Amino acid sequence: MSSPIHLLDRTDNVKTRPRFAICTLGCKLNQADESDLRRELRNAGLAEVPFSEPADVYIVNTCTVTHLADRRSRQMLRRAKRRNDDAIVAAIGCYPQVSPEELTGMAEVDLVVDSINKLTVVDDILERVGTSHQAFDLEPETVAGAGDRTRRMVKIQEGCRAHCTYCVIPKARGAPQNTAPDSVINQIRLAEQEGFREVVLTGTHVGTYKWKSEDEQTWRLPDLLECVLDQTEIPRVRITSVGPHEINERFIEILRHPRMMPHLHMALQSGSATVLRRMKRWYNLQQFRRSVRFLREAVPDIGLTTDVIVGFPGETDLEFEETMAFVEEIAFSDLHVFPFSARRDTAAAEMPDHINHQVKQARSEQLRELGERMSHSFLEQQVGQDLQVLLEGRLHEDEDGTLYRAGLSGNYVRVYVPESSRTGENEIVDARAYQTFRDGVRAVTSSAANQGKA
Repeated sequence: MSSPIHLLDRTDNVKTRPRFAICTLGCKLNQADESDLRRELRNAGLAEVPFSEPADVYIVNTCTVTHLADRRSRQMLRRAKRRNDDAIVAAIGCYPQVSPEELTGMAEVDLVVDSINKLTVVDDILERVGTSHQAFDLEPETVAGAGDRTRRMVKIQEGCRAHCTYCVIPKARGAPQNTAPDSVINQIRLAEQEGFREVVLTGTHVGTYKWKSEDEQTWRLPDLLECVLDQTEIPRVRITSVGPHEINERFIEILRHPRMMPHLHMALQSGSATVLRRMKRWYNLQQFRRSVRFLREAVPDIGLTTDVIVGFPGETDLEFEETMAFVEEIAFSDLHVFPFSARRDTAAAEMPDHINHQVKQARSEQLRELGERMSHSFLEQQVGQDLQVLLEGRLHEDEDGTLYRAGLSGNYVRVYVPESSRTGENEIVDARAYQTFRDGVRAVTSSAANQGKA
């Protein structure tokens, strides 16, 4: 156990506020947890600084989905300690839940808190920095991104009981737990009050949302979405991971609401029927194909993104070709490719016929090239379209010196518009795309286009 850290004393007996920094790796669910941690620490009087700067407390919100994620988590923990050897360094989240002994054995780590109890790290930190009954110098915070008020992650559930053969999430996140509808509504209203323009309802698998109320009414995801649309006024509502078997007429009708963003992430994992069975996924390719068809018939501009695992144990050349063909058929707007990484205590780790590294890398490269072609095709489809864009804070400079402000459209396309008095941070603007540009499209706002016509 480390002793309380020593903060720089001032001559007037008022101490400088302890500074904390957070590094979050992995999924949107981790980003939602980061928002909660940040709010709790700020409310306790701590000041946030970028992770690249000296701090009294460093928190690494870890990911353990692959061996590379584990390695990245350890790198960030060591990096934090190098920045300030006297700082408290905390490892929280999924990695401590799955392999706590690997982190408690690291000399750089002072606190290890698993994903089930990660928010208790705030109390541990406050005790160690000795903030009780202290007066602090309340200098303004200047951390980049700390004042971001565009998009807030709201966790509506976490945990999973599917037990896919490759996945550690049931161990890392535990059994499914769902957030009460009134708590979700309160979090969204708070986000509105804080100036956010969009909420992302996130979780391990939000499509499995289920809540039983005191009057024995069972709430599913469509019920929650209807409540959010009815009882809040936030302009944009986005949801994350949904499975094909959870997409029905009622869900699609809600998705067509003007405040619902036309984008879904549907994790395919493999386009081979035999590989899906070895993975023990809970859908088949026919269901996936049918759900995508229904979605595109009802919401033609929808963006569909996915994940695919390459080199699953026993994956033959034919099975990989089946995956390539199915992915190309669906024509996703974006594709994340993950070479298979055997995780301890999973069924897939014990399967025969593991694929060698070179084959996995070659297949990954093929699939990524296909993903790039599909992404570019989707961007080309946006040219000439009117897009509603939530602008972010960072400015981007073109080769000719033109400044652009970027943001996301409803269907998850990055849109760049020329910087002007009408394109401030956190503004929602209507823009017409006229050219693919970098990782998105270049566009002009409707007001600028109308002025050009005049």
